[in-house]
Amino acid sequence: MKLKQGFTYEFIRASSYLGATTDTSGDVKLSKEFDFDTLVDRHVVLIEDIVDTGTTLARLIPVIQERGKTKSIEVCTLLEKRIDHERHRSEIILTKAKYSGFSIPNKFIIGFGLDYNELYRDLLDIWVISKAGVEFDGKL
Repeated sequence: MKLKQGFTYEFIRASSYLGATTDTSGDVKLSKEFDFDTLVDRHVVLIEDIVDTGTTLARLIPVIQERGKTKSIEVCTLLEKRIDHERHRSEIILTKAKYSGFSIPNKFIIGFGLDYNELYRDLLDIWVISKAGVEFDGKL
């Protein structure tokens, strides 16, 4: 896909992970009020860092469609978790990215902008968090 002139971008922070946990809460929080009028009759590409259970996207996409009245919405992500959908059927909402950089195992990862409880974003690589990493409170 080739982007043509005339595109704009906006930021909205959406998360279903709250506080010191590696499990999704199932409740999606948006960081700020967003001007959905800027999306009317436009094609939208949502850029995600990671797609795992699909909870965030499953809640966010209908809001954007309804309030933004978009022509289309596609998802692009750096990382997409390989999740056994049969085994986790009750907690998985099938929301797939059309464009995906890497497929990764179903582990909680940190680094390269991804955090655990606001820690580890500054790591230069992507890592699976260890038990010690979860227990660390950020104080030296």
